[in-house]
Amino acid sequence: MKKAILISFITLFFSCQNKTANIRYYPSEDYLLSKTDLLKIDLDTVNLNFKETTQKVSKNQYFGGYTLIEIEENEVVKKIIPIYDDVGLYKIKNKLKIKCDSILIDDGYPISELKRILKRHYTNNGKNYKYSDSPQKSVVEINLDSNKTAKELKQLLTNLTYTFDEINNEVTDTLQLVIFFNYFNEVPSTILPISNEK
Repeated sequence: MKKAILISFITLFFSCQNKTANIRYYPSEDYLLSKTDLLKIDLDTVNLNFKETTQKVSKNQYFGGYTLIEIEENEVVKKIIPIYDDVGLYKIKNKLKIKCDSILIDDGYPISELKRILKRHYTNNGKNYKYSDSPQKSVVEINLDSNKTAKELKQLLTNLTYTFDEINNEVTDTLQLVIFFNYFNEVPSTILPISNEK
């Protein structure tokens, strides 16, 4: 009896030791491995709002480095390198802009429509002029209010990567999820109020 318990314990111990995590990379493993200067941001412990997180990404990128965000979820480790595009390298139609609760294309969609709209964006191939020219040019821009928390960003990234992985499993091409960060800039109105005074 003692031998059976000991053998069971040893088997269980070694099976746990040999368990490897499923790692997913965004945009790709090759892209991540080509980057040497990585600053890691842990969204579970960092006390930054979205504007401050985006500024870290931008500053690190300006000095030749990159930012890594890791999210662990259900035995899957997601390694994300977000990009800050301040010079407009991508056409607007190739960027699908999303917020915590909505998708900013056409007349707008609730975030519950993410899978349908994301799939349309990646598989459009230039058919609809409002969507991406090709899967290789498709990017997603997370465009949040500057005071959103790291926790809210993590929830959105988790939802986005989960949905993207589902789509990637359904299509025949291998897709890459390139993620841009941008926060809402408050732009003052240029329209002067009309005065009723004469």
